[in-house]
Amino acid sequence: MCRASEVLELADLGGSRVEVHDHGFGVSGVGGDKPELVGLPRAERPEHCPLTALDTWLELSGITTGPVLRKVSTGNRVLDKPLHPESINNLVHAAATRAGLPGGPYSAHSLRAGFVTYAHLRGASDRAIAHQTRHRSIDTITTYIRVDDVFTDNAVLHLGR
Repeated sequence: MCRASEVLELADLGGSRVEVHDHGFGVSGVGGDKPELVGLPRAERPEHCPLTALDTWLELSGITTGPVLRKVSTGNRVLDKPLHPESINNLVHAAATRAGLPGGPYSAHSLRAGFVTYAHLRGASDRAIAHQTRHRSIDTITTYIRVDDVFTDNAVLHLGR
């Protein structure tokens, strides 16, 4: 998961940094001075797959070059201008409000923290999470894990297996 500004920077079809594969795509050149390859595999269920959502967006919007994440007019017309990073915060906040999610406010950073928490609860190693999010420190990953229930992620559950 990238930061909002990084998503907008990378989401440009004119660049050579996106490599599309049958099983997903990779983004190379991420990370400024130390370029890395970060992969995003296709999800098993299309309704949960960000790549399926991207394919659908590109098809419906008619975008073939330039920014992928763009402003949309009040008349639902896709414009040529890229989204501003703050727009992602506004969109996330509005979607969370529509969904009735408790405990806001939500922002683009909530997506990053949510990814880390969700991956952790499903058994992804801290190393794998840090590689995906490009955190340099494993210690930082632990600050992103947001588990409210002391019984959900409890080490005692792993004893006697």
